[in-house]
Parts: sequence; C-alpha cells; structure tokens
Amino acid sequence: MRFGTEEGQVLVMETAMKIRGWILRDGRSIRAVARETGISRTTIKKYLKDEEPPQYRRTHERVGHKLSAEFEERLRDLFKHDLQLRRRDRRTAKKLFEQIVTEGYTGSYSPVQPASSNNR
Repeated sequence: MRFGTEEGQVLVMETAMKIRGWILRDGRSIRAVARETGISRTTIKKYLKDEEPPQYRRTHERVGHKLSAEFEERLRDLFKHDLQLRRRDRRTAKKLFEQIVTEGYTGSYSPVQPASSNNR
C-alpha cells in the first residue's frame, strides 16, 4: 500500500492519522512505515510531531455575492411577468441575467441563479 504522489494521488488527512496509529499504537518503526508507504521519514516525523491531524485553512474569507435591492426587485418583477406566460415562453435564469446586465447590472451570474430558483 503506497500513499505517495507517484500516480498523482494526494496525501489525505486520514493518511497522517493512520501513520500516527501505526507508529504510536502498533509500535512500528518510522523507517518501516516510510518504506511501506513511500513517504519520506521527515514527513512522517512531521506527522508525529503534530498533536492534531492536518486541517485545511482558508487563506481568505469567502466573499458572498449578493444582488442589490434594486436588481433583486427588478428580478422579482421579471419573474412575476414570466409566471403569466406559458411555460415554454418563460425566460431562463441565464436570459434574465442577460436582461439585467443590459439594464446596468455589473455583478456575476452566481447571485442571480439562486434568486431565480427561489422565485419559481
């Protein structure tokens, strides 16, 4: 069982915990685990030094994009108008996005799509 990156595999967090268990609980040597897994001894020592398993840390806070009240109201009006039309004549979320872009919306499509699915 090799965990290395030769085949393009990524070392996952569970692997670090397995390695810690093999050495600390089962009493295997670092060299034997390194030979079996294909991971360098320095990496294994790093896993042993850490008390907690490795965790993902977001470098930047996630920015949530929202529609302005003006365009949200405009989308609601467009939805109300489309609900009066036959189903095949209604506009898709993409078409509604293109409509408000022509009216001056400068944001992305991502906040428009959930707003459109909530109003249908």
